[in-house]
Amino acid sequence: MSDNPLSDDGLDIGINTHIRDEPGYRVRLSVESFAEDQAMEMVLRTPQEITWWKSLSYFPIMMGWSSWGPESRVETKDDAHEAAQILYAPSLTSMGAFQLWKGGFMGFGAYAGQLPINGWANAGRRLIFTWEED
Repeated sequence: MSDNPLSDDGLDIGINTHIRDEPGYRVRLSVESFAEDQAMEMVLRTPQEITWWKSLSYFPIMMGWSSWGPESRVETKDDAHEAAQILYAPSLTSMGAFQLWKGGFMGFGAYAGQLPINGWANAGRRLIFTWEED
């Protein structure tokens, strides 16, 4: 196990850390076990007071700092404070990436960051991204 998201060992179950910690972009990542050992679950959460649009996407391929391949996306907005999706192989790859977006100026999304991930090594895990501050 590891605290490196690209490790071949997968992330440690129980990790609970900020992956972005600044005003407007305070996002926590926590890792739990997931019953399906051939899949990974991605979860996006917001507290009740955050109602602006948030998005979490998974891409199976990352080349340089660009993400490619079929996008899997979950979103929160208004009264929806949690969204989840299960990612099965072959979507899980050793060089995938999560992307975070939030509502921005004049209805355009604002890019909030990217986390490269070894999806295959993290099969059997639930990755929870909690947007703590908007």
